[in-house]
Amino acid sequence: MSGLSFVERLAALDKPDEGNDTEQIWFIVRTFLGILRVLIFVSIIVIAEMLEEIFIGNLSLAVWSLIVGIPMFVLVSSLIILGNKQFVKKRPKKTAMLRPILKRV
Repeated sequence: MSGLSFVERLAALDKPDEGNDTEQIWFIVRTFLGILRVLIFVSIIVIAEMLEEIFIGNLSLAVWSLIVGIPMFVLVSSLIILGNKQFVKKRPKKTAMLRPILKRV
């Protein structure tokens, strides 16, 4: 097993993050957008199930929740995708082995 020792893990905590400030800010904004997306989805379901008998403009509130909620869900999802493309930089994967297996003599 090639796990790191406890001392190596503590030393790794002292190293600075490789990300820049805009990337860290985007991660915080992306978290709130993800929570908002879940809230939109749950509210669509709750409104559609509980408020079927209320009508606005000859359409029930359940239909209005779908008309307004689905585009909002798609908009927030596309904002997350576009933000990831804009602010998260691709880091190259490390392909070199840190501790190759040594041949015993």
